[in-house]
Amino acid sequence: MQAIILAGGFGTRLKEVVKDVPKPLADIAGKPFLAYLLQNLRNHGVKKVVISVGYLQEKIVEYFGDNYLGMSVSYAREYKPLGTGGAIINSLKFIDQNQPVLVLNGDSFLQVDYQKLFAAHKKNLTMVLRKMDDCSRYGRVVFDENFVIKNFEEKPLDKLGMKSSGGFINGGIYLLDPKIFKRSPLPEAFSFESDFLAKELSWLEPQAFTTEEYFIDIGIPDDYARAQKELPNLIKNKALFLDRDGVINIDHGHVFEKEKFDFVDGIFDLCKRAQDLGYLLIVVTNQGGIAKGFYSEEEFLNLTKWMENEFQKRAIKITKTFYCPYHAEGKVEKYRQESLDRKPAPGMLLKAIEEFNIDPKKSLMIGDKETDMQAADAAGIASKIMVDGLSVKNLNFEK
Repeated sequence: MQAIILAGGFGTRLKEVVKDVPKPLADIAGKPFLAYLLQNLRNHGVKKVVISVGYLQEKIVEYFGDNYLGMSVSYAREYKPLGTGGAIINSLKFIDQNQPVLVLNGDSFLQVDYQKLFAAHKKNLTMVLRKMDDCSRYGRVVFDENFVIKNFEEKPLDKLGMKSSGGFINGGIYLLDPKIFKRSPLPEAFSFESDFLAKELSWLEPQAFTTEEYFIDIGIPDDYARAQKELPNLIKNKALFLDRDGVINIDHGHVFEKEKFDFVDGIFDLCKRAQDLGYLLIVVTNQGGIAKGFYSEEEFLNLTKWMENEFQKRAIKITKTFYCPYHAEGKVEKYRQESLDRKPAPGMLLKAIEEFNIDPKKSLMIGDKETDMQAADAAGIASKIMVDGLSVKNLNFEK
């Protein structure tokens, strides 16, 4: 799946509480709001994202780079306001235009079952609508019994002319065929909602996809404050934790040179499958050889960089390698100590869980020793698999 996130707005209404950064980078419990959107997309199998950037765009580019959580990230830059429609068209050159694309607003979050959304998509455009008790802030979307959208009511009123309460609002998520923009010429800058959707309803026949799941728009300070409390507990990653020696490479004993680093049979296929299923790939490895003086920490880090690059060559992203250089019987004084990071203690796993907002109940540990299993148990990792140190080929972990 591929997605476009519209993140180029000025965030005027939020400037009193969010300063010096674009609104999508508004801090939510230590992470940008946009990070939660990307994290949720990756959890649902999205592999390519285009972020449409404008105001303070370099800060967004610097934070996320060209690869985030294993997803390819591109940037459609706008140097003058293009409106939502112009921003979408400006982003299309970065995606496969023969496939449908998700389009999301970068300042709102709506929980969606994307598999069901894709299954429901027929042609042209599917809009995600959120049921609300009060539509007055957003306007109301009207659709018929076949879920074909018929009208947009900016200020919905009831039969007595009073402000209407319930209904469905535009949830800010679209699944569209890029070819819908080729029917007639469009200006460089325009609103997707008012200049395109509203005017082209008759032939577009957009489908409504309705939901009552969690929704928040951080456009006003009150909702921004609410997001601080709610989003971190709602959007969590799942991770595949991997021991190194005996899982990634054959354990020849204190391996620190790439010439002696033999990859375990099937490890690349296993990690690619896990990545495609939305797992972060995190290595947790005891490296007591550093403490014992068999190799230096610098030599270990150089080998780790090479190892991670071998995965990267195969389009596999190792999120991070955690390692413990300490050992109680080490010869190097600097590293001669007990450590809560050394398995079977859970320190490395607990650090990863906190740093990457991981749900241990949805995560998995693969190791080749009982100490790996004990560390996983202590960290609350729900699933564990012990392997023989020679092959992980056809290992079944999807269940």
